[in-house]
Amino acid sequence: MHRRLLWLLLFFLTACAGPLPQAAAPTAPPALLPVTPAPTQPSGLAPTVVAAGARLPGRLLFVRDRNVWMWQDQTGTQLTDDGDTRHPAWSPDGTQIVVVQRGQSYSDLVLLPAAGGEPQRLTDNGSRQPPNSFERIYDTVWAFYPAFAPDGRTIAFASQYGPPYGSPAVDYHLALFLMPAQAGGDRRLIYADETGHVGRPVYAPDGSAIVFAFGPAGAGTPRLLRYDLASDTVAPQPGAPEQSYDPAFSPDGRWLAFAVRDGGRTDIFAVPSGGGSMTRLSSLGTARAPAFSPDGRLLAFLAIAPGEIGFDLWVADVRSDRDGIQVTAPRQVSMGLRADADSGLAWGR
Repeated sequence: MHRRLLWLLLFFLTACAGPLPQAAAPTAPPALLPVTPAPTQPSGLAPTVVAAGARLPGRLLFVRDRNVWMWQDQTGTQLTDDGDTRHPAWSPDGTQIVVVQRGQSYSDLVLLPAAGGEPQRLTDNGSRQPPNSFERIYDTVWAFYPAFAPDGRTIAFASQYGPPYGSPAVDYHLALFLMPAQAGGDRRLIYADETGHVGRPVYAPDGSAIVFAFGPAGAGTPRLLRYDLASDTVAPQPGAPEQSYDPAFSPDGRWLAFAVRDGGRTDIFAVPSGGGSMTRLSSLGTARAPAFSPDGRLLAFLAIAPGEIGFDLWVADVRSDRDGIQVTAPRQVSMGLRADADSGLAWGR
């Protein structure tokens, strides 16, 4: 193994390379594969994912077998087939999907047209050094967990704020960056902490703040932090306990849902976005990656059903008012999906 980013197992990826062969010729970044156009009438096609009969509104993105899929109505459709794509997120207008495409010892942000067509590489983190070489290791950068701003012009994501250093190579900690949602834009560092790594970020619907996961590299516990764009300050997310991650705002911005680990169990909870009492939304003990439907009436998440070994899709009806938020008993939507929980869910119109 050439290198390993030191982050929490719950929401950070581990990247490995193979043994060192003889030096080879420099190689270009992997080809970008166009997204497959979604069927206009998915209910008339044979499902590509085993479903339990639930009809879901909008378009729900998830990852299985390291490819991006879209659940629409009752059908799951595979959108990419390169086998190295993760962390999808919708643009606010639903016309584009930003994903992470992994290469050898690096990963890039790539913009995919939702209707199909040519992808656009937003970052260029790869290297022209020979594959499997030490030179390549010291010349590459990682990018993870992209999230669109509500106006669609900016993307927040996690990345190192410097190349690997030392011998053997050690990565800088993952920090929080912003960049334009178009090729050629410069990334801007907005938060870094040498004691740990930034995980998944999410914008508040009004664009005033970014809530993101933070995992210590050594002693300590993961938590949610809140970056205020107007004041350029970071503080703990009010109301969210330690061991929290996978943040997701309700469309109206009133609620923040997230996963909380308690001993050997993980479930979904929510707090008012400005802080307050915490409400439990699941009791399965294996739940992660919450996502609200675009109208805020449903909550989806990934969880492992009793007796199963992989993550399936679950959904619950949401009721919220000035007195709090409640959900109905979650119902299992898929069987044998084995979705990638770290890539989460992205629910668009």
